Amino acid sequence: MSAIFALFVATVNVSAAASDVILKPSSQTVTPGETFTIDVFVSPDVDIAGMQFDLVFDGNQFQVSEAIEGNLFKQSGMDSFFVAGSVNSGLLDDAYGCILGASDVATPANFASVTVTATEQAKGRSELVLTDVIISDPSGNAVDIELTNTVITVAIVDVNQDNVVNFVDYGLVEQHFDETTSYPYPAWDVNQDNIVNLLDLMLVLSHMD
Repeated sequence: MSAIFALFVATVNVSAAASDVILKPSSQTVTPGETFTIDVFVSPDVDIAGMQFDLVFDGNQFQVSEAIEGNLFKQSGMDSFFVAGSVNSGLLDDAYGCILGASDVATPANFASVTVTATEQAKGRSELVLTDVIISDPSGNAVDIELTNTVITVAIVDVNQDNVVNFVDYGLVEQHFDETTSYPYPAWDVNQDNIVNLLDLMLVLSHMD
């Protein structure tokens, strides 16, 4: 019995939890030229007081205009410090922030919200990736983290590419309804999810002139 208990303790020690850093939403469908927001959501496993991150993206597909502070380090009226970082081609670099004073948080919340715009030439799927992520406890020690990135699909809702979205495009999708697809995706699989269905029809409808 004691041997079984010792094995259980060893297993618990090996599989220690970590603070989650999640880009939300985990997936999203946008159109060329559309502006959208990605949240850097943190679910702490221990008390934390500071964080930094970089965000890597395809500069041909997306442009980042700004990062603003979330409420992670402002909970319960705490004062905080935030630097939005700098944007270069394909990189939001050195965004960081912390609590001012002797305090900490352990409640999940957004650390930052990043405003992104799909370029007019954007199409297909592309991942936005967190790198150089560090979370600090109140004593300046790095805590264990797990990262979850996000995939953005840029959908071409002008299915026949005639510079107007109308019932002709809707009809092209409808003609192929319930067809399965694969890469390189045909135009009527608007959201490129390997099947033509209601979601594709709704994307076209929602962008009709």
